[in-house]
This record gives sequence, C-alpha cells and structure tokens, in this order.
Amino acid sequence: MSKEREKIILEMLLKKKRLTVKELSSTLYISEPSVRRDLSDLEKQNLIKRVHGGAVLEETALSKNKIPFIIREYEQSNAKTVIAKKAAEYIKDNDVIFLDASTSGFKLIPFLVARTNITVVTNGVKALSSLADFNINTISTGGKLLNSCLALVGDAAYKTIDSINADIAFFSCRGLSDDGYLTDISPEEDYVRQRMIKNAKHSYLLCATDKFGKKYFHNLCHKDEISGIISENDL
Repeated sequence: MSKEREKIILEMLLKKKRLTVKELSSTLYISEPSVRRDLSDLEKQNLIKRVHGGAVLEETALSKNKIPFIIREYEQSNAKTVIAKKAAEYIKDNDVIFLDASTSGFKLIPFLVARTNITVVTNGVKALSSLADFNINTISTGGKLLNSCLALVGDAAYKTIDSINADIAFFSCRGLSDDGYLTDISPEEDYVRQRMIKNAKHSYLLCATDKFGKKYFHNLCHKDEISGIISENDL
C-alpha cells in the first residue's frame, strides 16, 4: 500500500469514524479487493479494526497515551502546516531551538531551512530523521523511547534539556481548556515540555483551533506561563 493511500484512509477515518469498502473503493479509484488488502495492512499495524463491510479506527490505538504518531500526523494536517509557517517567522539566524515530539513540531522542520546556523534540540525520533534529511544542526535529548508516539522521555532527556539554554521552544498538547490550561494525555511527554519551557527564553504552543476548549487529565502548564499561542487562525 502506498503512503498516500494510507494517509487518505486514516484521514477519512478520523473524520467519519467508520468507512465501508465500497466508499473507499470509490474514493481511491481502486478495486474492492485492493481496499481489503490495504485495510488488512493497516489492521496488522494496529491502526484500524476491520468490521463487516468496512473498517473503524482501532480503539486501543486511541486510548490514553497510546495514540500513534502516524494517526496524529494526519489530524488537522493543513492547519498544522499553516501553524508551522507562522512559527517559522519567530526564528532568527543562530537560534537554539527546543522542539518536542509532536506532529505539529514535526511540520515546522521544512521551514527551518530558511535560517542559517540554527541548532535544534529535540526528543522526537521522527524529527531527528527529518532534521538530518534537511542537514540541520541537531541534538538528540536521548532518553527512554515511548514507542507509540516516538518520543524520548525520562531522566536522560531531562539532563540534556537542563544543560542547554535555548532561544525558543515550540511544542504542542492535546487540548487548551477554557480556563487557560494546556492539557495532555501523556505526563511523560509533558515533563519534557516543561523543561523545554523553563530553559528557553521564549516558548510557543502550536495549537490548532479544534483543540480549544478541550481538557485532558494532565496539566502541562497555564497559558500565562508561556510566550504565546500560535494557531491557524488569528487569535
């Protein structure tokens, strides 16, 4: 299965929750047997669950702190690109940048090439690979790997971040509550983000508007503790 077909199927499931083989066949312009093979491949990755006549997203993949990076990458993809372009305007030549393991942060990487002599410190495994592809100076935080979200966490990551004075930090979270708290479902990732915020001169939340008004069980910080919020719409 091509990455493009995988992307379309997961994006459609994020929107509709349940899809039939027939509508996927019509949308993708492929035969129903080909659709079934694609769904079988995604099921083997524990991303979807096949049901009679179609598929739904795998509930265990969406529970607690186990939302796979590949699913989060396709959530609000266009909005995240707009946010990334805006975020890049805050970066100057020679900056040292903290970048978390979020898919919003990952979207920022292609826009970093417009700046010279920057250094990116990240706990994102996918980010590390992409930064290398763009030949950007990169420091890995090290740490324990959270397999589902491809994030490095724990004491080794904290030690690296605490040893660096950054100019700016970019990070995301799952929800921004009505009372101004940045909330998430992964405390281990939040502990890394908290240190990035503490050790950067400026810190910005990358947050699509569909996260506004949502509250999850773990508080990262209050919005008054960071420099600002960057969204796809003007705030």
